[in-house]
Amino acid sequence: MINIFNIRDFTQKAHNKSGKEFDKSLLKQSLKNKNSIGTARIGRTHLGTPFFMDVEIGGTRLPNEPLLTFSTQKRIIQTVVVGSQNRGTVKELISANDYKIKIEGVCIEPGKREYPTDQVNKIIKLCQQQEALELKNDLAQLFGIEKIVITGYSIDKMQGQPYSQRYTIDAISDDDFFAELNNRDKLLSK
Repeated sequence: MINIFNIRDFTQKAHNKSGKEFDKSLLKQSLKNKNSIGTARIGRTHLGTPFFMDVEIGGTRLPNEPLLTFSTQKRIIQTVVVGSQNRGTVKELISANDYKIKIEGVCIEPGKREYPTDQVNKIIKLCQQQEALELKNDLAQLFGIEKIVITGYSIDKMQGQPYSQRYTIDAISDDDFFAELNNRDKLLSK
């Protein structure tokens, strides 16, 4: 007996949200224009559908194109001007925080009537790594995110959904920092 899975339905039930319906004409357009978003990988999933927004972390491709959410905040100091007739405060941008990244996906072994043990083990092994990991995803590239640090993950319940497992990965962006010495000659002469 062959099982037919609808990834959209599983994602909707697992995370209570769903992306827009994929317009196949966009795939044809994006294949012509390699610089457009959504051409991360040219290939097919286990179900034979084309990849649109593939996610690869530390060399591990996440199954079934998970949903990604990016968020950040700016660090702003607000100073009240005493004795001023003007309303409000003076705002000073100090810096921008790291991007927070939430990855929500579902593990399913197409054609099998069993728990997706291999996929779940790959995700657990990935999340237990204690280092910054390379992130390959077109949307992340728009934000300039190339590396992430996984801060937490969960393997959530899937009530009434046999042969599937939802997961959530929380991460933050990781940028390389380099120090510059402005007064190098003065330091060396002392």
